[in-house]
Amino acid sequence: MKKTVVLCAALTALPWAAAACPADTRPRAPTTLLSVEGANPAGVALDAAGLAALPQVSLVQRQTVSSSASGASERSVTYAGVLLRDVLARAGFGAPTDRGARVGVIEAVATDGYRAVFSWGELFNSSLGEQVLVISTQDGKALDAAAGPLALRSLGDLRPGPRHVRNLCALVVRR
Repeated sequence: MKKTVVLCAALTALPWAAAACPADTRPRAPTTLLSVEGANPAGVALDAAGLAALPQVSLVQRQTVSSSASGASERSVTYAGVLLRDVLARAGFGAPTDRGARVGVIEAVATDGYRAVFSWGELFNSSLGEQVLVISTQDGKALDAAAGPLALRSLGDLRPGPRHVRNLCALVVRR
């Protein structure tokens, strides 16, 4: 319960929470943080409370930082949020009875138009799905304006940069 209250407070206190999104097909409510289009005909709009109601996950990523002066050192970053597949399941995508899901692709869309793509198999039929996170906090703090209010990272990728989406605003399911 405490994590839910902290998450809701952190996300609702942010002035940029209702930023426009290039994937929006209908007007966005001021409280909407993340929309999911294409998973069902009505679409889903999630606010801070809707995200907090999903199972919360915390993942640690170890990063090697090298500099010419001190050599290499390792640091850990803790990301918290919800798994991408839990958000998609909440929207009605990926259930065992959802036959069209198996050929579906999911686009994670940023407010600046950047997109990262995932397949159903990656998220629902491999261990990678346990490491693709819709991030709301980093090291216990809300994301800053450059990164949030939400971001997405695929922590299981060999090269995490291409599927790191800052200012995540929408998920678009294409079947």
